[in-house]
Amino acid sequence: MRTIVCIGLPASGKTTHAKIIGEKYNIPLYETGTFVFKEVEERGLEITPENIKKVTTECKKISDSYFTEKAFNYAKQQENSKYVFFSGIRAISEVEFLKKELGDENVILVGFHASRQTRFQRLNNPDRKELGTGAKAKEDQALKDFNTFVQRDLKELNFGVGTLFALSDYIIITEDQRWPYHNLNYTLREFELIVQDHFDV
Repeated sequence: MRTIVCIGLPASGKTTHAKIIGEKYNIPLYETGTFVFKEVEERGLEITPENIKKVTTECKKISDSYFTEKAFNYAKQQENSKYVFFSGIRAISEVEFLKKELGDENVILVGFHASRQTRFQRLNNPDRKELGTGAKAKEDQALKDFNTFVQRDLKELNFGVGTLFALSDYIIITEDQRWPYHNLNYTLREFELIVQDHFDV
């Protein structure tokens, strides 16, 4: 298995790019957030920022790469697992886990960056509303409160996403406050070239 790990704060564009390019080349995307939501729901808790933080903190005491391990083990069991994307990884320990399992040369980090204000505005964009379902939609609704959004940024930075961004092999700037995005085709092409360089597609 070879993977590209998409790094970035909420609404930076990492999932959008991975899904669009993934559909083109049949590369699956595994988001650690999916396994966070599952853990919260299995405990009978509502999907709220407070419960997500509580469960995440507790699970990271078991293993700092708890949800990445869950996502990786799930990905390994799937038929299409030669090339995969991971998203939602925030700590250096999670990347170290993947490199231990796959080898350094098979783990590529791509950072996606946009300003806080731009990212916050994206929560109300049509594409975000159309794609958001289930637990993800509930989380997006909570993040529309700016103070909650800021706290989420700070939580992820505290976990170490800033360090991963600084250590990324590539950086893609997705800053664009206009809708529809005028630079999306350009940044998609940037990401596609990275994929072509590292995956046999």
